[in-house]
Amino acid sequence: MARASETLLKPLQNMIFRTSSSLEGLAAGGRSICVVGKKRALCEAAAQLSQVLKVPLLSQQAEALTAGYSGTKVESPWMDSREVLRKVTLVALPEEAGRIVTRVRPDIIAKQLHGKIAGQEVVLAVEEDDALAAGLAVARCMSPYTAKVDKPQEESTCRVTFFGCKPSDQTIKHIGLAAEAIRVAQGLVDMPPNIITPTSLKNIVLDAIREIPNVSYDLIEGDELRTKGYGLLWAVGKCAVSPPCLLVLTHKGSGHGQKGVALVGKGITFDTGGAALKSRDGMCGMKRDMGGAAGTFGAFLALAKSGGLPSGRPLHCVLCIAENAIGSACFLQDDILTCYSGLTVEINNTDAEGRLVLSDGVSHVAKHLDCSMVIDMATLTGAQGISTGFHHGLFLASDEDLEREIVVAGKHSGDMVHPGLFAPEMLMHEFDSDFADMRNSVKNRGNAQSSCAGLFIYRHLTHCGYTGRWLHVDMASPSYQPLGGFATGWGVGLLSTFLQDLPRDASDASNDAAENVPSSSL
Repeated sequence: MARASETLLKPLQNMIFRTSSSLEGLAAGGRSICVVGKKRALCEAAAQLSQVLKVPLLSQQAEALTAGYSGTKVESPWMDSREVLRKVTLVALPEEAGRIVTRVRPDIIAKQLHGKIAGQEVVLAVEEDDALAAGLAVARCMSPYTAKVDKPQEESTCRVTFFGCKPSDQTIKHIGLAAEAIRVAQGLVDMPPNIITPTSLKNIVLDAIREIPNVSYDLIEGDELRTKGYGLLWAVGKCAVSPPCLLVLTHKGSGHGQKGVALVGKGITFDTGGAALKSRDGMCGMKRDMGGAAGTFGAFLALAKSGGLPSGRPLHCVLCIAENAIGSACFLQDDILTCYSGLTVEINNTDAEGRLVLSDGVSHVAKHLDCSMVIDMATLTGAQGISTGFHHGLFLASDEDLEREIVVAGKHSGDMVHPGLFAPEMLMHEFDSDFADMRNSVKNRGNAQSSCAGLFIYRHLTHCGYTGRWLHVDMASPSYQPLGGFATGWGVGLLSTFLQDLPRDASDASNDAAENVPSSSL
């Protein structure tokens, strides 16, 4: 575990962001250079760099590039002052970006640069409004974990600078801290289940927060979960060798008497499906089922290192950590479990475990943390990718203002989102049970099942008396699909950006969720 912590918290390959730097200075550094931008800005940067490096071909190559649908790139060699052969890579980004797509196309930046920029100079020829999304896209291009013996990582620093704009010091700080946290989240998701267990995940998180001022934690683990009534989290994780736990991190904030914000993450370190055992192929990649916990923790880490929420409000991160294992002690279809909310749930699918652990997590928030905003995030449903695709997370928001705000934060950060159906009065019947308050999986998988899964969590939250704002984010596909087999660290940018702009106390601005929904539907 100590080695895993060191890999994530003290990576060999590092990245730093700078407001600006002259192209002459970059050339003098004697390192390979990668320039990224849309056609006009890319040509301007290439023309200047062409003069500095005395490589006229660069400017001509930039003019000849046509980005197309997925972007394009060209490489050109140059000789540094020590007569060492280097290269310049020009990456042209597509001009097209629809109204729900981040303008600078961070998806293309990450696809073109992933695994190729360690130890290089990266120049982002972008507009100031695009600096955050472009910077965070570059951050996910250096995945920190590998077990390859024949291609070990070497110590290096990638320097990222901006051309044609000058982001503020605050923006650079935000990018830098979020970038570090993205890479931590990536590593947690990419590490295999024989390294990331519930216990090691807990310990890595505690290592990461140990020296951050004003951060404390509470831990409920193993049999204590059952004793204290966290029946869902306990049931999901009780069969595994490593015990389940609820880990609650808190940055106390600087305000007085303000209601807090809680991030709740699904931390299933491996999901066999339990008694509803997945197929061989379906089980591959289930190490990623803790992507929600990785993303929420990453956002908490970035914000806590920056001094907490700018509003001064308390910030909590509730990690629901378990392994959904198969064995003689696993929970079963037809079990009826009593939740921390007080509701009972009849199990009709042990492979719908994420909503179970999150329901105990949000219930903990409602009962013990004085919050007016609850955000849960998870790799919850395979149907999310069908609903909103590989690049956009699906979300449910309890009020229209929140819906608009999170879409804006998604486009600004590059972690794009699109709304699902917040319609509990039409969808909650999917969980009707003859023997318990509800079942845990829908009757009809064709009826907006990703939205239904989020509403399952919402019912437990409101049953505990919570009346504040609520946001649910399902990021099953964006957590890895854009980079193939590699984790993206998705959610860190979205949540840290959204919470940076959160008002001093948003409770007055919220639409009381309980008032918006007929009580019969809850």
